[in-house]
Amino acid sequence: MILKNGYDVLFPTHEQVYLFSKYREYFGQHIGLAVPDFDAIGRVQSKAEFAVLMDELQLPTPDSQIAASKIEILEHQQFPCYVKLVHSTASLGVQMVTSTEELRSTIEYFEKTAAWKEGEPIVLQQPGCGRQAVASAVFQHGRLVGLACADVLRTGIGGGAALRVSVSHPLVRVHVEKLGRELNWHGPISVEYFYDSDKQLPQYIEINPRVSETFNAELAGVPICDAVARISVGEHVESLPDAKPGVMTHNGFTVMIADAYNGASRLQLMKRLLDHWTNRGDLGSCESEITRLREDPMSLIPAIAVILRLLISPKSAASLTRSTVDNYSLPHAAALMIDALPNDYMESMVRSESLSR
Repeated sequence: MILKNGYDVLFPTHEQVYLFSKYREYFGQHIGLAVPDFDAIGRVQSKAEFAVLMDELQLPTPDSQIAASKIEILEHQQFPCYVKLVHSTASLGVQMVTSTEELRSTIEYFEKTAAWKEGEPIVLQQPGCGRQAVASAVFQHGRLVGLACADVLRTGIGGGAALRVSVSHPLVRVHVEKLGRELNWHGPISVEYFYDSDKQLPQYIEINPRVSETFNAELAGVPICDAVARISVGEHVESLPDAKPGVMTHNGFTVMIADAYNGASRLQLMKRLLDHWTNRGDLGSCESEITRLREDPMSLIPAIAVILRLLISPKSAASLTRSTVDNYSLPHAAALMIDALPNDYMESMVRSESLSR
């Protein structure tokens, strides 16, 4: 069914990787796919499992506590701290609290929105030390093929990278290589961390078991997505070169979404837009990762649509963000549903489809 449509590679770009990993043997019979084993992806998809894994591998993280009851959570006294749902996307299931009152309010909000219930684990994590950073990597059966690190100079919605510059963090390469080797990782992975440049030490805060924003890596000389596609079709991919430091990129109109989300007025948004188009300000002197007129003129359409919407109603940034994330996120309930699916579910579904014809 897949092959007759002429596709060579199934390339998961977001949380659908969890389902594809569950049935990677089935999909692998029909199409090229580079995803890790389901047991491996479970160790990093869950923030609680990630905390346990990093402790087992003796890789540095900020001080973390896993709690599963409201009483245990509210006994936490180290502030500020981050409250992390087991499964969340775009950092929207992560809230920083500075007091017991804020912690209680956050837990009650998670309960009200059905994002958490009593008995499910929550991670309470202290802030990391240093500058926020991200590493994009790709593995082939446990072998590190390529890695690119970038400092986050400015954050967007939920703390995601909005402005980044490529850097060299040799110890991060050592740690990520160890992680991938231990999990026999196959395919892309994205690692978020804080980096203390004085001590040259990272503290890892989260792992996304999929490809992330890789255009900065591409411009820095590390073609992550190209390697993923080649690995997906079974090619042996040689080690990629080290990333060239100093390459700066930004996330285009999503920066304006973050500004509006954080309360910017129309006038402030227009100033941001003017600075961008006249090459002034922190975004003016670097390339956009999203709106690429030379390679993809059509990429201007979503930029114009979003910018006009924000200028008409800056407050719409909240609903825009929420609806977008809802369309691709993997909440805890959905992860549990995938976990519970039988191993032969895909085969039985195809058989049922064939019989119904």
